[in-house]
Amino acid sequence: MADPRLPLLTRRGWIPREPLPLDNIELRYSAPRADRFDAAKRLLAPYWPTAEGTAVPTYSAAVDAYVSPPLFFNAPSFRLLGLDPSVPDTSLHMTMGSYFDWYDTGEALGYEAAKRYAETGGATIAGPYRQWLADPFNFVGRCATPGVNTLTIRTSRRGAVFYLHRRTKVATARGTVHVVPAGEFQPSGGPSSGHATGGEDLDLRSTIIREYAEELLGASDVNNPTERVTPVDFMADPLNAAVASALRGGGARSHYIGTGLYPLTWKPEILTVCVFEERLFDRVFATMKRTVIEGELEGRGGRPLSEDDRLPGMLDDFLFGHKKRPYQGLPFDEETVQTYASDPTTLPAARACLALAWRHREALGIRTG
Repeated sequence: MADPRLPLLTRRGWIPREPLPLDNIELRYSAPRADRFDAAKRLLAPYWPTAEGTAVPTYSAAVDAYVSPPLFFNAPSFRLLGLDPSVPDTSLHMTMGSYFDWYDTGEALGYEAAKRYAETGGATIAGPYRQWLADPFNFVGRCATPGVNTLTIRTSRRGAVFYLHRRTKVATARGTVHVVPAGEFQPSGGPSSGHATGGEDLDLRSTIIREYAEELLGASDVNNPTERVTPVDFMADPLNAAVASALRGGGARSHYIGTGLYPLTWKPEILTVCVFEERLFDRVFATMKRTVIEGELEGRGGRPLSEDDRLPGMLDDFLFGHKKRPYQGLPFDEETVQTYASDPTTLPAARACLALAWRHREALGIRTG
């Protein structure tokens, strides 16, 4: 672990010394490979139960048969092949994979770990599959689909606030607290020919914009390949347009703050932070939802939010007829940040985002009081 202060596995250079503008991150692409990950799936196959007397071949098939979570489908997903922190800032080498390949060869590590922990009375989480993979930074034997995790911060003369989700109806990490938005690095659609070059969604901002619309504004999921075959036109969609405008040169400050691996599943986690001045934030997120299918916004003290928690009105409300207001966030102060950054129910990627944003608060232009 190159940075022992963070709860992620990292290598030297994976966490930059200071935040980097998101535009400085190079995304290199290679055409999809023919990897089927057969060796990984064979090692894991003995763990999965039968369904109606038939052997279940993969973890995703077992979860689908026994749990059937909503929004659980095999979408095209970008796959990380490597990271180079030296050209000139950071370069991520990507190809195309699939969500179920990630689930079956990555998320399955979490299942094996829980099983081994129970079997050994907490002595170890290592099983045959983890031992076979051996090196968490070798992405050859598994599909390493990154998550894109964005800490959202609203600044004003009175200080700054940030937003977290308590995850509910999701296929992974239910009941935990995470930054909002957060989602898989995936294209929003497009024919397979577009995947030969990565397509227009080979762009971290595209994922962030899409997740903002889904997790804060209540837009429907656009990644289901059975429902969408073309990329989202962000500027044509009302729930995406304001977010897209703000993130693509419209005033929101988007920074890359590092990449690490989740220690349990070795999933790559791309860490970013978006800073909004209050007027921009309140305009873009005026119709913010406190509950969406992925989770519920976290209130102070961990309580659920109510309509009384919307931000108070401003002069603009009277001048321009605004009726809705975003919800109150959590105070971006040392006590609150450290409380969540040290809480084991906060996902490691969220804890790392909080710790790094606090470390770099001056460079990020965040006013804390």
